[in-house]
Amino acid sequence: MKMTKNGLAAFATAVGLLYSTASPAFATTEINVIGFGAGFAWADLFGPSGTEKTQKLLDFESANDVSVNMEFADEDVARQKVLLDLINGTGNYDLVMLGSDGAVQTFSAAGYLEPLDGYLDSAKDIFDASKVYKPFLEANTVNGQLWGLPYYSFGSGVVYRKDIFDKYGITEFPKTTAELEVVLQTIKDGLAADGITDVYPLTMRGAPGEEPSLDLSGFVYAYAGYPAWFEGGPVTPEEIKATKAQPIFNGDFKPGFETFVRWSQDFGPPGIATHTWVDMMNLYAQGKAVVLMPSAINAFAGIPGSEIAAVKEHSKFAPSPTGPSGKAIQSFWTFSVGVSAYSKNKPEAYKTLAFLTSEPVLRGFADAFGWPYTTYPEIMHSPTLTDRWSAEMLGQIEASFSEADPHYFPYIPELVEFMDQIGTGASSAIAGTVTVDEALDELQNWSTDRMTRAGYYK
Repeated sequence: MKMTKNGLAAFATAVGLLYSTASPAFATTEINVIGFGAGFAWADLFGPSGTEKTQKLLDFESANDVSVNMEFADEDVARQKVLLDLINGTGNYDLVMLGSDGAVQTFSAAGYLEPLDGYLDSAKDIFDASKVYKPFLEANTVNGQLWGLPYYSFGSGVVYRKDIFDKYGITEFPKTTAELEVVLQTIKDGLAADGITDVYPLTMRGAPGEEPSLDLSGFVYAYAGYPAWFEGGPVTPEEIKATKAQPIFNGDFKPGFETFVRWSQDFGPPGIATHTWVDMMNLYAQGKAVVLMPSAINAFAGIPGSEIAAVKEHSKFAPSPTGPSGKAIQSFWTFSVGVSAYSKNKPEAYKTLAFLTSEPVLRGFADAFGWPYTTYPEIMHSPTLTDRWSAEMLGQIEASFSEADPHYFPYIPELVEFMDQIGTGASSAIAGTVTVDEALDELQNWSTDRMTRAGYYK
């Protein structure tokens, strides 16, 4: 059929109207996210498999004309993917998984992250920073700028078996490291006298790599009374450069390091030199450890699934003991998320980030898992947690992060490298392949060379 001039114009108009009507579907902004813990992290948004978008997420997407694509991977794999994406500047991920024990410091210094301060007011109806425990934001702040928002987070503390303490005549949890060492020896002797060979006084993490450094640095802080990595305790590059502060890993760093190694050897299970937080969790859940410290959250991760009745019934929380300096052993971390500097949709990415770390989403996490940890006081003091845990324990846990010093180790661009070197040195010392002095001398030499090459002492 021949199309007349008027008919052609009408057809073109109709087609134009069709595409005009359909265009919002094509305009939906894709926001790509990478993280770990499918079925755990954001389970209220992506379901138990990590791939099923829930109505809560669908409603957010519809209201904001975005589509949130979550990629979950094993923790190490996810970290590697983030690193490669940022180093190469490909921008495959708009939102990237971070951590306040290295990634925030290193990636922000490299220019890989978008500073968030200028975005906070743009989605304040979704995420209000004033309603979050301040230390969790401080942990993601470098050089006065905020680089990530916290999802789940924790401070230091101890979970222990009150029934075993009672059995060996220990009436309360020790308040100092000196007292705790005596108690650990008492438990060790008691277990041996009773012929119990598969339960150990203490579980900590000593695997090679960065993982032990978070807790070990907390021991150093408690024994020295300050972040004793560099002379005088500077925690920023500017402070180190201003005073040309040299590393002191065989100085004030040593007492806390030595204690961490010795306790692991004397009171920990066989193989502790290879143990990660997962091993800590499992050992405690299996009833094979009496004390788990100083990242108590790992015990709470294991208690719900424990098949040992005594673990469920007799586990208690205690504040982290204080070292000779009078300061408590630290263990402070945030699972945080930042906006990639290479994202092509930064405003939409930030709004999605605000949602992923918002109070309703964190309440969903608390409802699902019941951990006595949250970034929001409003959730901490709500029936979501108060119906499950005692007021005394919640108050102690709240104090563990509300009163913490998140910068108990230096916030320097080289932090990822330092954490790896420190943890690996500690692991070798725990395993006995090197002495404490040898591990610290090696760390001292490495760090002096690394800081010199980085230009700190010009």
